[in-house]
Amino acid sequence: MGKNYKYLETHKILHLFTIALLSVIAYHNSFYNSFHFDDRYAILEDAAIKNIRNLPLIFSDIFNRPILRATFAINYYFGGLNVFGYHFLNLLFHIIVSIQVYFLASLLYKRFFSSENNPQTYALISALIFALHPLHTGSVTYIASRSAILAALFYLASFLLFLKTLSLKDKKRPLWYLLTCILFILSLGVKEVTVTLPMIIAIYAFISDSDSLLSYIKKYGIILSILFLILALYLLARLLTLSEIALLDVRIEEGILPRYPYFLTEINVIIFYYLKWLVFPFDGPHVDPDIPPETTIFDGSTILAFLIIAGLIAASLFGRKRWPIVSFGILWYFITLAPTSSFFPIGDVAVERHVYIPAIGFSLAAGYLLYRAKDRISLKILLPVYTALVTVFIYFTIAGNFIWKNELTLWGDAAKKAPLKIRVLNNRAWGYYLAGDLRTAEHYYKELLERFPEYPFGHNNLGLIYQNKGEIENAIKEYQMAAAIRPNIQLFRMNLGIAYDIAGLYDKAIAELRMAVKLNPANPEALVNLASTLAKDNKFQNAIQILNKAVEIDPANSMAYYILGYSYEMSGLLSEAINAYNKALKLNPDWELAKSRILGLKGKR
Repeated sequence: MGKNYKYLETHKILHLFTIALLSVIAYHNSFYNSFHFDDRYAILEDAAIKNIRNLPLIFSDIFNRPILRATFAINYYFGGLNVFGYHFLNLLFHIIVSIQVYFLASLLYKRFFSSENNPQTYALISALIFALHPLHTGSVTYIASRSAILAALFYLASFLLFLKTLSLKDKKRPLWYLLTCILFILSLGVKEVTVTLPMIIAIYAFISDSDSLLSYIKKYGIILSILFLILALYLLARLLTLSEIALLDVRIEEGILPRYPYFLTEINVIIFYYLKWLVFPFDGPHVDPDIPPETTIFDGSTILAFLIIAGLIAASLFGRKRWPIVSFGILWYFITLAPTSSFFPIGDVAVERHVYIPAIGFSLAAGYLLYRAKDRISLKILLPVYTALVTVFIYFTIAGNFIWKNELTLWGDAAKKAPLKIRVLNNRAWGYYLAGDLRTAEHYYKELLERFPEYPFGHNNLGLIYQNKGEIENAIKEYQMAAAIRPNIQLFRMNLGIAYDIAGLYDKAIAELRMAVKLNPANPEALVNLASTLAKDNKFQNAIQILNKAVEIDPANSMAYYILGYSYEMSGLLSEAINAYNKALKLNPDWELAKSRILGLKGKR
């Protein structure tokens, strides 16, 4: 027995090493891919992560994914904006999740097929399907999608601890129940989609012990009651704090579908997009697919998708005794998709990162079917098939990483797949703007606005291009059009005000910037821009008043302190000016202009 155990443990270590090594090979070309898309909001524009001392502040904002932001803060502390560290941590977390899938598959196999030995081969197949699946480039290579990976990590850790409690004596269970609940709470602190964990445990319990209701309640009643209570308290806290339960995506420019069309659309997405991507993941990343909204349940594709979903769920429930792992995997897939693909509309109708946790269920079911093929097909045939499958997955994952290389490669690929989607066309043009290719960016924005003349962000971004080219009159016209179409967007008002400022039209600039501040008084950038124009117009006292508000909101804003120093200097308050310049210099030690003004003021005293 001892020799067999030692052999199995060695086998297990070799399997874990294989998972890690092949994952590194699959993602080796992603380490220097640029920041993309939401990375701007999650990393580049999140001032809190730029100082490790802000961790208590980050964790105090409990509904703003504090654990995720803390990992970004750690990345920034050790490497600034060097993308290598962010990609390395993403891949490390993905490998950990893949190893968790390995242990989950092994535990499920032991539970459902206790008469069979050595479940490690099945566990390895399932873990490799998950680890190497090309669909996951949208979660692993896309840095901001670390949220999906971290959420899965805590989600699986909680579920694995729950499974551990089932083999313990009653006296030891309370501690493990507590750890299960803590990890569930941590998963909620990463991403809201982890609310499904209590349902997953309930489904596992149903498939595992569904013969007696009394035994079911006795065995699982306590932990399920605690988990559902935590879930209820979490949802109540969200409702009281944010006035919402479901996550609202305020970044989506074109708006969000109403609840009923969104639900009908998601019925199609679950089958004809997500499941298709999982089974046939060979056409590259789907960063922003153009999916037409469904408006009636009597549409042919919607009816077919509904019948497939109903059929798969019914087959899972009725076949749970014969195919327990397949049944559990299918139900896992549907349950974990519910937060993003049901009655709670969000901006992204279909996106790869939403499938990261559901793909665990797919991997469990698909891995089992591939493993049981050995009962009918010779291993001499199966082994080359398994090897070929791994090789193909690695190849297409590497190819997907090349597409995620930068904004130009990503949105160029997306534009080929969704040539009529506004956001895709806008992001493609914006990629050229970020790359400094203003000529190509201008061409694409003009092309976009010919198709969609009422698209305000297109006009705004074309205005930025003209402003960078020094064509300020054309920039003003574009900003005016953007503000006319969407008058309550602060960004448009602020850009128009800045353009007026550059043109020397201070009265118009001040009027627009005051409107921008009114739309969001807590935005320090708007306050600083307004104060800057007021200072240029010799209205220093007004500027000082506004700048004091700005530094109260954002104490790390060096530009606010510099303009404050200038305003004090022009008002004859030299001591106050030196103090403000020193604060600006402390935040930006290499600011030569601040140094020269301090020296000049000291010479006057």
